[in-house]
Amino acid sequence: WLSEQIKHTLSSEITKKIKNFKSDKYTDALIIRGLPIDIDLPSTPYNGYISSDKLPLANAIHIGIYALADIEPISYTSENDGLLFRHVVPACDNRHEKSSQGSTHTFGMHVDNPDLPLITEPVVDKSGCPEFLSLMAIRSDLKVKSSLVFVDDIIQRLNLETINELSKNQFVISRPDSFKSKQKTIRPLLTFDESNVVYCRYDKENVTAMTPEGAAALVMWQTQIEQLKLKFSMMYQPGDLLIIKNQRLMHCREGFTPRDDSTDRWLIRLFGMSNRDRIIPEIDSMPHMGKD
Repeated sequence: WLSEQIKHTLSSEITKKIKNFKSDKYTDALIIRGLPIDIDLPSTPYNGYISSDKLPLANAIHIGIYALADIEPISYTSENDGLLFRHVVPACDNRHEKSSQGSTHTFGMHVDNPDLPLITEPVVDKSGCPEFLSLMAIRSDLKVKSSLVFVDDIIQRLNLETINELSKNQFVISRPDSFKSKQKTIRPLLTFDESNVVYCRYDKENVTAMTPEGAAALVMWQTQIEQLKLKFSMMYQPGDLLIIKNQRLMHCREGFTPRDDSTDRWLIRLFGMSNRDRIIPEIDSMPHMGKD
């Protein structure tokens, strides 16, 4: 029902792009601007949480766009208390973290939840890494810039030897600060599917190389990120919704100082999967919540 309402609200051209986004091999990011949001907005939730019934319109539109794109909304047990919507705000208790609810430090270029299995890797005892990530802007701060880097753009700049090193099982991936449980896994930074499409789990704050060769390749990777991160940058405005293919594109956010005036920057994040096949439910009655 929500997807039908979205179809009647947006133009046929935009609707078609949303419907094709999941299967379009040449589109890894889509931004929809000028979406309506709730008029009577509450204060920015500095505790990092607000009941969904306080933002019925924004949340309905967010879910409706996922339904239109045929994407399943998901969450993870030990992150965000298993809730679907995460409020990306300068949370009072997390400001010095390099996470979605931090603010003091620049949140480096990353793929979300990188320690979980990528699309090319089997799901055994943990749910897969989110395939999709979206951010809907409720309030903006025009002094805070976000940047995007496409994995393919980096690959085109690297030699084969470096790519091979990044594809080896020689990187320690630490669980991001946003998770309650702290774990480390050893995985490759890059993987390729049968069609030679590359998937990535890079996270500047949480990746360490185990070998000198891996460390050298990681430096080359990071150098290309620095050269490319200004190519695609944006400042969110209220009503913007950005949806990306999480394992095909990296993103970052500059550090900033909150005003603490109840109107600070506020985005809503949602994760998604093509289907629930790569989710291992923590609770059978809540199949959208993945074991991690």
